[in-house]
Amino acid sequence: MRELFATLPDDPPPLPLGYLDSVLTRGRRSVRRHRIAAAAVWAVVVLLLAVLVVPGVPFPVQPAGPARMPGLPDRFAGYSVLTSTVTRAPAGRAIALYGYGNGELFNMFQSLVVGADGNSYRRVDAMEERNRPSALLAPDGTRVLLGDDRGATGDLILVDLTTGKRRSIPLGDSVGVRLLAWSPDGRHVAYSAAPLTGSGEFGSVNVVEGEVARTGTLRLLDLSTGRSTEVPAIKPAWTAAFAPDSRGLAVQVGQQAHLIDVDGREYGNVPIPSGRELAAEVGWSPDGRFLATMPWLADGPFNGTTGGDTRHGTFLWKVGDVKFVPLTNGSSPPAPVPDVVQLLGWRSAGSMVVAAVNAAGHTSLAEVQLGGGTRRTLAHFDTGSTCELGTQSCQIFDLHLATGLLTDLTVQRANRAHRGPWPMALNGVVGVVVLGAAFLLWRRIRTRRARMG
Repeated sequence: MRELFATLPDDPPPLPLGYLDSVLTRGRRSVRRHRIAAAAVWAVVVLLLAVLVVPGVPFPVQPAGPARMPGLPDRFAGYSVLTSTVTRAPAGRAIALYGYGNGELFNMFQSLVVGADGNSYRRVDAMEERNRPSALLAPDGTRVLLGDDRGATGDLILVDLTTGKRRSIPLGDSVGVRLLAWSPDGRHVAYSAAPLTGSGEFGSVNVVEGEVARTGTLRLLDLSTGRSTEVPAIKPAWTAAFAPDSRGLAVQVGQQAHLIDVDGREYGNVPIPSGRELAAEVGWSPDGRFLATMPWLADGPFNGTTGGDTRHGTFLWKVGDVKFVPLTNGSSPPAPVPDVVQLLGWRSAGSMVVAAVNAAGHTSLAEVQLGGGTRRTLAHFDTGSTCELGTQSCQIFDLHLATGLLTDLTVQRANRAHRGPWPMALNGVVGVVVLGAAFLLWRRIRTRRARMG
């Protein structure tokens, strides 16, 4: 080594003119580039946080206030796992309550409400916690009442859609429940209840809908007091519909519609044609003159030996017609309304809102004028292949409309769906990924700078 250094000249050659200035200039330029790169990285991080994380942060939610006119989107939004819940982010009164999803490969069902004052969607988490049971939407769209499809229950749950709060309504005993109808004034609910023995044709498994449809006794719930009144003579209750003035109720038992008041006193009955049933929840016409009927979906009411399969909770699929039974002598019923899957409510005595399914299996809502049969499509459901991670089509079931809002209903062009804050778990995952990526980029830049220094 000494020999190598011995060959070096005693005086090093002079540096080229301007060499130091050029080195300093390149150094400053390198520092600027690294600073710009670091700033760009953090700008990207901030942008990603703003785009991906901030929409999911649960800021205080102010439910939409009632608009002058309730609205219905002309197209319902598709399936999304990012839809928030009523409890976490209440969105105000709803125009529709329905089940949505599929279960071909694995169950991915949601119980959804759609806002009447904006294109909002929320999952009714109380229903999902109770296995998507029998439920009703209040006529004014502000509440959902639900039972329990896991088996016998000791209470009903009333969910306030404007606050997300829940109220437990005790039943007095543990029974299976089918909710039948909600009075137009919002005060009373008709439901059927029965002990679940699990010893019928379903074996040891409690199938609430089937058992209660065969053995359930009518009860009338007064929501103002939380008290239920049993009507022992009305058994097994099949379907029900309140009178437009909320003072009477039609309940089908077998092929008879029993007319009772809200105290449970019967004052008449009307025969229902064989093979047909009183349209659930909304079968009493607004002028009080007729009962609307639909074909059985399966084998009809329990007759002591056979029947009792309602199929009311299945996907909307069976196309039938609406026929009318007069309640007063001399009343001439309107002509039947064809191509109806479900009667959902009335806009007036001469106009009804129905669900329809076309030959391709696409579901829509339509307004039908009685007499002339004029039909106007109001809204379409997205039944494309967006369910089960894009592998299956989406199906509609347990569809209810806020019947008290239909008179003033307006159809609005669907804009971007407002689904509320993202699930907390997803927020955490996205935040960790973004911050982790930022740390790795920062570390790489710092390492490069150290090497160049």
